[in-house]
Amino acid sequence: MVSIGTTWDGTSGFISDRFGAVLRIAVPLIFVPMALLGNLMPLVGRDATPANIVFGLATLAMSIVTLWGNLALTALVIEPVDSSGAIRIGAARLPAKLLVAVIELGIVVVAAAPIFVAFALGGIVPGQMPAPGAMPTIAFGPAVFALVYSLFFTVLVLILFARLLLVDPALVAERRGVSALPRSLRLTRGLTLKLVGVLLLYIIVSQVATMATRTVFGTILGLLTLGAGPVNFATIITAILVALVQTGFSILAVIFAARLFVVVRDGREAVIELA
Repeated sequence: MVSIGTTWDGTSGFISDRFGAVLRIAVPLIFVPMALLGNLMPLVGRDATPANIVFGLATLAMSIVTLWGNLALTALVIEPVDSSGAIRIGAARLPAKLLVAVIELGIVVVAAAPIFVAFALGGIVPGQMPAPGAMPTIAFGPAVFALVYSLFFTVLVLILFARLLLVDPALVAERRGVSALPRSLRLTRGLTLKLVGVLLLYIIVSQVATMATRTVFGTILGLLTLGAGPVNFATIITAILVALVQTGFSILAVIFAARLFVVVRDGREAVIELA
């Protein structure tokens, strides 16, 4: 039987034992991209201007680098390698991860499509919002459907994320591609409720910590500085501090998933061999 508590203990133990190696991966491949993302996002506008396109591409590039960092941390847990070897493995598995990520995004978009259809039927069309100060209105029927389906969609996404938690470890440990998706579904069978609970706790704690950091330091630094515009001294320092918090939670999540993969895989394969 898989113990989530034991896996968490193993996660903290691994971070303590391999702290230096974890930092050598997390700082350049997770923390730095996240800090840059925090400063680039306010600069990305909706118009298709050359500047917005450049900032948008830079944002996409930083997001891809963080995926690389996640794969490298996963390799550090699963493979007998140092940080340099883990980074090389992460780079080798990155194309497969991007393909899987596109598929996962497509699944979420398709699942969310009925919400946007309901808004459109209710008279709310993206890009055609009412004048400033006016409240958008939506017909009663589509509004009820959108509300009910949104609740269903939220539960569906939580379950989906929980069941696909072991995709990255499968990509790295077993050199899989798209087949990492059904592999994760098989490995997490019977663990759905436990993993949903862990996921909910993680989301709540990480989001509260992130919002608290952004609010407290953003407010204090904003009062102490005279910076103006979307990016200034206050926003830069705040983005760095927020990225630091997010990096810590990312490290926990990635290493937990990698260790859980090893525990579940080895446990179930042992059962099959005994049978």
